[in-house]
Amino acid sequence: MSWPLVRYVLTAAIRDRLVMAVIIALILSASLSVFLGSAAITEKTSFAVVFAGSGLRLAGVLGLVLFTVFFIRRSFDARDVEFLLSRPVSRVEFLLSYAAGLSVLALGMTLAQGLCLYILNPQAFSAGHIAWIVSMAAENVIMANTALFFAMILSSAATAAMAVTGFYVLARLMGQMLGIIDSTGQYKLVYQVMEYIIQGISAVMPRLDLMGQTSWLIYDFGAPENLGAILTQGAVFAVMIVLASLIDLVRRQF
Repeated sequence: MSWPLVRYVLTAAIRDRLVMAVIIALILSASLSVFLGSAAITEKTSFAVVFAGSGLRLAGVLGLVLFTVFFIRRSFDARDVEFLLSRPVSRVEFLLSYAAGLSVLALGMTLAQGLCLYILNPQAFSAGHIAWIVSMAAENVIMANTALFFAMILSSAATAAMAVTGFYVLARLMGQMLGIIDSTGQYKLVYQVMEYIIQGISAVMPRLDLMGQTSWLIYDFGAPENLGAILTQGAVFAVMIVLASLIDLVRRQF
């Protein structure tokens, strides 16, 4: 891993005003959640926290995905990648450095999200909030590296952004899809085929629906062992997606 390349990615985020844009987006999300929560008749603070959790989650993922996709595609279009690889840096070192830099950005995004939640209601900050922040760190790292993968294999930034968005929606809905399959008729052939397909997809997809649950922000987090399983799943998938990106870059002909 090359630390200058890691700093290059972080510098690019600052140069593209990602930090400023994320701060503005998080502030707007938190402010909107407070406004919507004030419309509730009772439990105004709980409503605001729930809205804030969802808004901060979407704002964070959107910022990471858009920056990663357009940064990588701009680097290819401007021949920055070819120039960097012409230096004494291997392709493996190059990609791992980029993945590490994007992961650092993802962790920084998570800290900003957690700070916003804490500012909203510091008295109610509990183990559930900490579990939410930790699981969001795993989700942000996964999405940053997934965006890296799609930006590497797809030549269009818009197409890559749409692919990452579809991946995120599918990963968020995987639990609901499995539940629907289980609740439908098990004796019909079409449902059995759909069940096999969905279960096969779920075996290689991260269960993002298990991460960052807003119920943790209200009812606390009572099963620490579940958090370990979530983090293990996130780590395994992050490694897999980075390896897939590495294979594509090593096989690519410039």
